This record gives sequence, structure tokens and C-alpha cells, in this order.
Amino acid sequence: MSDPKNIQSILDAQGILTNEAMEKFEKLGNSVSCECPAHLVQLLRSVKEFTEYQENCIREKPSDELVHNWLKSTSLNLEHLLSGTIMSLVRMEGLIDEKNQIVD
Repeated sequence: MSDPKNIQSILDAQGILTNEAMEKFEKLGNSVSCECPAHLVQLLRSVKEFTEYQENCIREKPSDELVHNWLKSTSLNLEHLLSGTIMSLVRMEGLIDEKNQIVD
């Protein structure tokens, strides 16, 4: 069994934070001087929901596929930006090390 403080993979195959990592960072974020990590994770969750919503729109309204594909692509870019921002922040706060392992 793996150490619950370490996450097998912080990023998924697309380079976006996993749900497990987001949960850990939300909890660990309470130990830093502010709640910025938790707020950024909430933003990422919202963007991920929007990305999923766009996928549903593409299936339900094929006549608007061009617009929804563009919105989905844009929201995926936001997911990458927010994931990178969160990774940089938690590293600066000392919550993960250079090997992306959670620090005690």
C-alpha cells in the first residue's frame, strides 16, 4: 500500500492535476499562511466542469460543434495554466519537493 502522504501521480496523462492531487492540495493549503491553494483548486474544478459541459454540448448540439470545440479547447488551456500555477505555488510553499512528493 502506498504512503497516503504521497500521490502516485500528481498530473494525469494530459498534464492536468488529478482529482486526488487536488483534494490533497486543498487540505494541505490550510497549513499555509493563506488559502490560495484551495482557491486555485476550486477554480480548476470549475474549469474542468466547464470542459466536461462543453463535451456534452458537442454531443447534444452538433450544429454548434465549432463553437463548443473552440470553448473546450480554451478551457483545456485554462486547465493546463491553472495546474501549472498550482504546482508552482505548492512547490514554493514547500508542500511538494522536486520529485513532486508531498512534504511532511
